[in-house]
Amino acid sequence: MIVRSDQRDALPLQDLDLFTRLTHYFDALDVHLRAGTGWFIFNASGPRATRITAFIATRLRELGTFITSYLIPWREFSLNSYMAGIELQSITEPDSLEGKAKREFDIASRVSREHMVKLVASDLLILSGLKPSHPHELEFLDETVGRRYNQRLATILISPSLPQDLSATCESIAPGSQIWDRLFSRMYERSLIAI
Repeated sequence: MIVRSDQRDALPLQDLDLFTRLTHYFDALDVHLRAGTGWFIFNASGPRATRITAFIATRLRELGTFITSYLIPWREFSLNSYMAGIELQSITEPDSLEGKAKREFDIASRVSREHMVKLVASDLLILSGLKPSHPHELEFLDETVGRRYNQRLATILISPSLPQDLSATCESIAPGSQIWDRLFSRMYERSLIAI
């Protein structure tokens, strides 16, 4: 994405800096993917989040099929965490289902598996709008980032919150779980940070 001079004047200094850094990141994406280097971008809500996500999506389109990427908004991630962590788990005997219930269970299971494969196997995962509000979302996020971390796969997390606010939110949702500590530690080790 090339920022015209008239657009530069309208963008906050932090965004100009971030887009410059993101440009360098995507110009050398193959190197960053081999290293598993991603981003943790905080304080990105409203128009700022839209600009950042559009910038990333444009750069990925320019790369074509060079890499596998998965750009997912938080709402979709949250819905899938609910389906996988709550709804499908609540069915204790799926083999006893018949007819329409069996077909619906099979569809939901297949979609959840396909979604999980994209989350944990794509060369680059971009999760935009990270704003957890339920324990199952945090657990799903922890599992996803953990699996990607272990495979050295690049992850970009974009949150509307500041780090201290996201930390407090995680602690209030899952007190004593250490999910925030694990998430931040993993992302900090392998990510560029922007606030």
